[in-house]
Amino acid sequence: MEKTRSSSTFISYLILVPITLFAFFPFYVMFKSSFEPLSQIVSGFHMFPESWFYLENFKEVFEKYPISRWFLNSFTIAIIAVIGNLIFCPLIAYALARLQFKGKNTLFFFVIATLIIPVQVLVVPLYLMMAPLGLQNTYTAVILPDLVSPFGVFLLRQAFLAIPHELEEAAFMDGCSRVGSLFRIIIPNALPTLCTIAVLKFMWVWGDFMWPSLMLTDENMKTLPVGIASFQTTSSLVPWGLVISASVIAVIPIIMLFFMLQKYFVKGLTDGAVKG
Repeated sequence: MEKTRSSSTFISYLILVPITLFAFFPFYVMFKSSFEPLSQIVSGFHMFPESWFYLENFKEVFEKYPISRWFLNSFTIAIIAVIGNLIFCPLIAYALARLQFKGKNTLFFFVIATLIIPVQVLVVPLYLMMAPLGLQNTYTAVILPDLVSPFGVFLLRQAFLAIPHELEEAAFMDGCSRVGSLFRIIIPNALPTLCTIAVLKFMWVWGDFMWPSLMLTDENMKTLPVGIASFQTTSSLVPWGLVISASVIAVIPIIMLFFMLQKYFVKGLTDGAVKG
């Protein structure tokens, strides 16, 4: 029995290690290329840079572009969007999971239906709504469409349905209100799902390009993806060293956030799928 288990573990590692290396290889190439001059980057693939202490790309990025401002813009927009989702998604999900009212299933159907609508379809209507209000080059224009996530509502509803009704009924018997039950019983039992929503929303808003590129045209209001896309010069020569270095700066917060909340992220996805 022990021999069979050891063989199974060995085979699992034999399969998973190459897959993991293959998945992380592009990140390694990006990271090591950020320490290479443009001449070395375009000359072909090298496993290692000539020097890991070549920091001219990073220095030039900070000297030529307001990268710190773009980072702050992206961080501010992403954090506010995450906070909005952590406030509104539980309220909507609780109503759909626990309350009884006419049209509840129809409302949930429309929430699910929005998941199959491509984001690109909504760009023009949203722009026509925002532009007359004078919201261009403001955080508000970029944040508003991301304050509530239909997928977040779906995940939380499923997680709330998996929480035994007896817990909430016991709270009611002790004099707890609906609001008190939500914040003292339901939400604490769905923290992994909330962490999952926070990670997914942060990643989405942090990497979003299309909508911010339409609404944020001022140089100091750009987000990191929009700013990095503007690195291409009029001579059609792309400064790959700067692009890659800025991309490394942009990807660090995502990697840190995922590794910090990885345990809750995986559990949150499974908790949100246990009840239909």
